[in-house]
Amino acid sequence: MTEEQIKEQLSNRFIGILAANKGFAVDKPEIDLGIDYTLKKSYQYTKPDGTLRWNFDSRYIDIQLKATTENSIIYEANSIKYDLEVKSYNDLIERQTNGTAPLVLILFVLPVNSNLWVDINNNEIRLRKNAYWYIPPTGSGWTSNTSRIRIEIPNTNLLGINFCNDLHSLFYP
Repeated sequence: MTEEQIKEQLSNRFIGILAANKGFAVDKPEIDLGIDYTLKKSYQYTKPDGTLRWNFDSRYIDIQLKATTENSIIYEANSIKYDLEVKSYNDLIERQTNGTAPLVLILFVLPVNSNLWVDINNNEIRLRKNAYWYIPPTGSGWTSNTSRIRIEIPNTNLLGINFCNDLHSLFYP
């Protein structure tokens, strides 16, 4: 596999682990139209006979996933900057104005040295470095750039263990 394919696969697994750990599922659409995953929250309900059943909430979040290395990021005091492909940015803008469900960019950042990406010992499996989520600020418009646009992601948008619940609560209070 190419290095780009490996980065993509690691980011896919990372999102899946975060989701599964908190009772969410990620579905991959059959056709790639700029959405890599749909994040769905599961919930439990009691049937009339008293037995428990699980289902998925009808409110979902679409995810656009990008994987990169630290040398593609500009670190600032309160944010990071990343040069995102214009088509991906405009997809985010389109969904903000015309979508029924939110579309969120997740930027998965790995160390430059690929030997540091994954580590295993007797106590843990470690995947380095981190990931951030991004939606364009309210009022943002389409860009006329031809290839890339620099986005700024607040450091507070770092994915943590409760990311799925936090994001679902943000869009569906």
